[in-house]
Amino acid sequence: MTGISVGLNCPACGGSITVVEGEDTIACPYCSSTLFIEGDEGVTTVAFRNRTTKQKAVDASRRWWSSGWKARDLRRVGKVTEVYPIYLPFWRATTRIAGWICGYEIRRHTDSKGRVHQQKIPKEVMILNDYQFSEIAADPGDLGIRSLRNFSGETSFADFDMIPTFEATTSRDDAISHARNKALSSARSSARVPRVTMERLHILPRRLSMVYYPVWIVRYDYRDRKYLTTVDGVTGQIISGRAPGDPLFQSLAITAGSSVGGLLAAVGIILSDVAVEMMIAGIGAGVGVLYLTYRFFRHGSEIIDGDFRHKPASMSETVNELRDVARSLQGAYR
Repeated sequence: MTGISVGLNCPACGGSITVVEGEDTIACPYCSSTLFIEGDEGVTTVAFRNRTTKQKAVDASRRWWSSGWKARDLRRVGKVTEVYPIYLPFWRATTRIAGWICGYEIRRHTDSKGRVHQQKIPKEVMILNDYQFSEIAADPGDLGIRSLRNFSGETSFADFDMIPTFEATTSRDDAISHARNKALSSARSSARVPRVTMERLHILPRRLSMVYYPVWIVRYDYRDRKYLTTVDGVTGQIISGRAPGDPLFQSLAITAGSSVGGLLAAVGIILSDVAVEMMIAGIGAGVGVLYLTYRFFRHGSEIIDGDFRHKPASMSETVNELRDVARSLQGAYR
């Protein structure tokens, strides 16, 4: 289930009806009255029911403590100091992109005589997709949450007024603009046209909702330092968290990484008489291993999951940086 539904009463007969997000009209199943659905300036507001208990939130956090490269004694030494639920507001938008992207890609091949030939391959891609977008509509502090990951669950206003709720502080227009830009970027990326010569895309906003979502905040202490985790109130899964790293893992990483990186660079230098490409590959691999080792040693004192403002680059981002460096080295020796 990916849609959001809200239970209401028919104003004509009082019968219970269900309105699915995005519907403009609905017929009452009891009196057959045709009802027109209108939100606040085109924005539907719903809240998900909190399905996670305090104990489940603590248990999920403790399981997270035991995973990954965190301090080995965290589960034994860590002490939960505060657990409470809050509702966070999120903008949720559906945007349709329709149109065409035209261009070409260049393919290279080498003939039997070693000559390199280039060929332009025309590409014409039709785009007709709906793109989902979400972003937090308030500033709850540095909780490591910026977007809504789960879009399914039971909606209810029964417990909405019983726990703290952050008020929305960002505008509807900003949310629509961000959703449009994200949809355009996703459409262009999915087309996979390397060199674009013509683009004609139509942006069609379809739905905009304000979703109030339950999140549990679990704060804990570890050796006089304070950390936190956030737990999804619907699924019971960890959304974000900070945890202490283990000095032993850092020491092992710096030792093994330095040895492997130096060995790869030395092999590349030794093979420089055979082929320059092998030297470049060896040195590049050695530098890459040393760089990864340095990043782990530098940021290994704290393990971070989620969208925190001051979060170290992820492994995929680091690998992309190394790939760019390798391409630069290859270009310099051509």
